[in-house]
Amino acid sequence: MAVFRKFFLLVIITASFVWSLVYSFYYHIPPVVDAQAYDRIAINLVEGFGFREDRNKSFEFDTSIVRAGPGYEFFLAGVYKVFGHRYEAVWVIQALLHAFSALLLFFISCRIFKEKGELIGFIASGLFGFHPDLIEVSAMLMTETLYLFLITLIVYLFVLVHDRSDKTSLSGLLGLVTGAAILTRPTVILFVPVILFAYYRLKHYLPVTWFCIGLALPILPWVMRNYLIYHQFILTTLIGEYNLWVGNTLLANGGQISGGFNPLTTFTDAYGFFGLKVKAHAEFWAFVLGHSLVFIKLCLIRFIRYFSLIRPMGFWFYQTGIQQLVFIASSAVAIALLFVSGFSGMVLVLKEKKSLFYYLIVFALISPLVLIPTVVQSRYRFQIYPFLAIFGGYALVSICHKNAHSKRIVAMTGIGFLIISLVDAGHSWSTILDHLHLFIK
Repeated sequence: MAVFRKFFLLVIITASFVWSLVYSFYYHIPPVVDAQAYDRIAINLVEGFGFREDRNKSFEFDTSIVRAGPGYEFFLAGVYKVFGHRYEAVWVIQALLHAFSALLLFFISCRIFKEKGELIGFIASGLFGFHPDLIEVSAMLMTETLYLFLITLIVYLFVLVHDRSDKTSLSGLLGLVTGAAILTRPTVILFVPVILFAYYRLKHYLPVTWFCIGLALPILPWVMRNYLIYHQFILTTLIGEYNLWVGNTLLANGGQISGGFNPLTTFTDAYGFFGLKVKAHAEFWAFVLGHSLVFIKLCLIRFIRYFSLIRPMGFWFYQTGIQQLVFIASSAVAIALLFVSGFSGMVLVLKEKKSLFYYLIVFALISPLVLIPTVVQSRYRFQIYPFLAIFGGYALVSICHKNAHSKRIVAMTGIGFLIISLVDAGHSWSTILDHLHLFIK
């Protein structure tokens, strides 16, 4: 029986790796927009021009400081340094990272669920490993695959630290991985107070010191670099300020740019990026105070966008026709399954009354907490996916065991998401019709 379980796990992980790899090599997606920017920055790093997007511009007018990073760009630069400027090498490594993430979710589930842990782990790995959106993004030069791997590794190490007596060395490693994740996507910084609180509750004062040291090691050099160049404190880049400003204007619709006008670009073209941080915060607070009702409306729209089940990936330039329609449909089904089962599992697991589950739920809910005041895009929701996979596995196992209470929770959760999705459909009906015209001519 144990051999069969290992074989089944091997099949899931191998299949998720192969699917990701085949998708990458079949579509051979060229880098555009953000991916193109990451690619250029990585090339400049390898060729000795530093972290900049356009080597012919000064740092004051270079757009690299408003790109998500710098972790992913350094990751790309490392791949290019070893293998040359070959996208194929990136695809292979990202397929491995995607598969390893699915594997870590299995290990996490086995450790935190004492009953049916392996079965929950199989389901969690499958929900994550075969999710079309995550397969698709692993075929692009985008930050998501790397930072999702780092997030799952953080959670795995956190679970080990929480449960094991020897926590000192693990805490240093947890700090290093958390620091690397923050440099890849700065929203992960909100994990830090949760982790510190856990150390405090467990009274692990020496391990928390090692955690802080590990956390500082990857971050401090970059902060110092930014201070020397931009003469101000910048933790990673100014992507947060970018979204804070462009997501809150009278033309905003919950996403990044609406109406074809980007006030930030107009400002930086004239004044550069040195004063952007102060300007973005000033514009944000002026908007919040001057148009409070509009800001509240935008937050509600972003809340609906975040939790809507009709926000599949797939509207990309590289697909057309029936292939795109099939992908969008599969993406929508996978999102519905993940969100309904995942949030149902969060509710169901509360009856266990285990502090570790509470921490994981807080980690999960940090994602929408950060995005709702700024910008919500479909792929920005990915940070919550590993947690939804874990708790989704728990909910689905509960249903399979004919638990009436579990079925009621899942039904109520599904109805809640359906209502949100219908509201989103009503609000975005013109956009939906535009998308339908891609397939109905």
